[in-house]
Amino acid sequence: MNSEDIKNRFGSYHVEVLQQNQVHRVASLYSEHGEAKVCRTLAVTYFWQPTPESVVPADQLIRQGQSIGSTLLAAGLLLERQLLLEAATTSGTGFERLSAGTVKPGTALLIRLYRLNTGIDQSAMNPYATIAEAHHPEHLSPDPTLKDLASLNSQERGDAATAALASLLANLQ
Repeated sequence: MNSEDIKNRFGSYHVEVLQQNQVHRVASLYSEHGEAKVCRTLAVTYFWQPTPESVVPADQLIRQGQSIGSTLLAAGLLLERQLLLEAATTSGTGFERLSAGTVKPGTALLIRLYRLNTGIDQSAMNPYATIAEAHHPEHLSPDPTLKDLASLNSQERGDAATAALASLLANLQ
């Protein structure tokens, strides 16, 4: 899980919700280093509507700023990631600011776009969110063989996936 990986590798893990409404949120998953908050994953989440009944109590905590994966697991729910896209892109001044200056503009970043499904058991999995993530290269660096996001056809990914990816890219710049 991303939150555990960040905590284990960098010594701390926190979530800062940068924007949020009923449909989506933008969050910095960061580690603390002295006074600096270093974004390790910038995540844009588009929540599926309506929220599956089995997820409502955990969803309320998530909407209050809690970590998505940790909160769903703590509620006894199973998680399944359905990868929609993995590519590389370059960072801009937005990510430089979020990473406390540790990632300069033009640095290659790993981008992942996936649908997060959850449920009480494997036979009752429902879509919960579509999530686009950009990762700090010290956390997860892009494989040199990955295609650049700009070179990929914008195949039909669905409205939530397209919106999540566009919001992520806007926040990186």
